[in-house]
Amino acid sequence: MKVNNKIILIISLAVIVFISACNDKETPAPSVSPYTEGGVFVVNEGNYTSANSSLSYYYPDSNSVVNNVFYRANNVPLGDVAQSMTIHNNLAYITINNSGHIYVTDVSTSKYAGKIEGLISPREVAIINNTKAYITDFTSKSITIANPETYEVTGSVPVGKSTEAIVQTNSKVFVSNWSSYNQTTINNTVMVIDPANDIITDSIIVGIEPVSMVIDKNDKLWVLCSGGYLGEEHPTLWRINTIDNIVEETFYFDDINSSPDNLCINKAKDTLYYLNKSIYTMSIDDSNLPATALIDSGDKNFYAMGVNPENGDIYISDALDYSHNGTIYRYTHTGLLITSFETGIIPGAFCFYQASL
Repeated sequence: MKVNNKIILIISLAVIVFISACNDKETPAPSVSPYTEGGVFVVNEGNYTSANSSLSYYYPDSNSVVNNVFYRANNVPLGDVAQSMTIHNNLAYITINNSGHIYVTDVSTSKYAGKIEGLISPREVAIINNTKAYITDFTSKSITIANPETYEVTGSVPVGKSTEAIVQTNSKVFVSNWSSYNQTTINNTVMVIDPANDIITDSIIVGIEPVSMVIDKNDKLWVLCSGGYLGEEHPTLWRINTIDNIVEETFYFDDINSSPDNLCINKAKDTLYYLNKSIYTMSIDDSNLPATALIDSGDKNFYAMGVNPENGDIYISDALDYSHNGTIYRYTHTGLLITSFETGIIPGAFCFYQASL
């Protein structure tokens, strides 16, 4: 029996329409809402020289995530190695390390507002006041001074070394000398800067590779040192009096091959967290480093951590194989897993969108 070709055509078209309708239901176009206060930006580094960095935004209340936030808003890629993000006066300052610039966006929409250019290898931004920002740099031997309102570079603070982490307290700015790249001196100092005059007033010797720093409730500076990329010395944790710049306490890690980083602090500023393959926590009053982990990494590749300054939730990224999209795990401050979600390639930093920022 022959089959009518018109019937075959009608049936085929009906099948195509049905399949298309099903696909539309299964993969709806994602909607992008304004990025509201209380959420978390995830800065995804991407691969070096691949220009595949990206920005994600997570809504804790609805447990939903929007990826490629910057690209969605501006129809251009974020750039080559996104390093960090800072929020001030409803603007976001996103350092793009290998591209040598900082994108400035409206924090609630991620729409482009401007760009700070002429940088070499920017790492972190500290807003000193409404007209002055300090920008640390991986390869430059100066801290760049820029106007956060006009996005213009206005000067520099010569330091003679690379710079990384930066924090402020007691009318002082503390900057760590993390990398030994492009310098002949040992990378084991925290420089003290007078932001009113843009000059170095002191230099504190700590351990090799001071990678991250926080200020506690007593205005004490805590500095976590990895000990060096090649394991030159045991990693250390330092407590420094920010009034007289004197070292008060030094904690030594037993394993010289360990490489702790991502030092964080809670809202009350009395509890420290750090990443050393797994996640560890300690009180600022403890006399010893913790012996057991709060959160064991297991078979995960923990890469970066952030602690929500409002509720203490701990966000930890798993970089997986460094080529596929990473995963974020969200835990309570006591180490109980809440949820997980996917972001971009190599999620390397967190920025919490608070109402006061």
